[in-house]
Amino acid sequence: MRLMPEARNSRFLAIVLLLIVVMIGYIAGVHWWFVSPHLAYAEQMQDLSAQQQRFRQIAGQRVAIEKRLAEVRTFEQNNQSFLADSDSNSAFSDLTQRLKQAIGARVKDENRCSIVSNSNFKGGEEELYQKVTIQVRMRCDLEPFAGILYDLENGNPYLFVEQIMIYRQQGGYVPPGTKQAPSALDIRFNLSGYLRKPGKAG
Repeated sequence: MRLMPEARNSRFLAIVLLLIVVMIGYIAGVHWWFVSPHLAYAEQMQDLSAQQQRFRQIAGQRVAIEKRLAEVRTFEQNNQSFLADSDSNSAFSDLTQRLKQAIGARVKDENRCSIVSNSNFKGGEEELYQKVTIQVRMRCDLEPFAGILYDLENGNPYLFVEQIMIYRQQGGYVPPGTKQAPSALDIRFNLSGYLRKPGKAG
């Protein structure tokens, strides 16, 4: 006996409804409570495994990193770009001495170039390293002064000449007690260097 179309449709509908009920039961009763948490745990395990792998790679580079850090420390200790002084007071004296040495190397006649005054300067903005500055006033001919600037800014440690102001002497003024030529210029500038110490901006 052949099934009528209505019977076949009813049977097919019943199977579909049964599958829907089974799926809902699976999602509500099995997947939500058992499968989903296990999938979440598996994903977390994969993330932890990846992190562990990265940590192992980093740990494997420890020897190389420590070696590189030791090289950097050695370089910093041997770096002659900084003033060798341990504090600003001794660095002020060192800057003055270096200025006198630069003048002595370029000028044989003190009447052509000499220091009028110099003083410590503790103002200015904070920088990455502690900056030491002296304010200098000189009377000097232009030619030797240019050589002095070159020597100061192209040696070790690194020194910086800033805020240069140059005035021509009026009427051939000669300071009392000196034989300085009337052509000497009145020159004022700041001479700075850096200590191997972090500044407040660091």
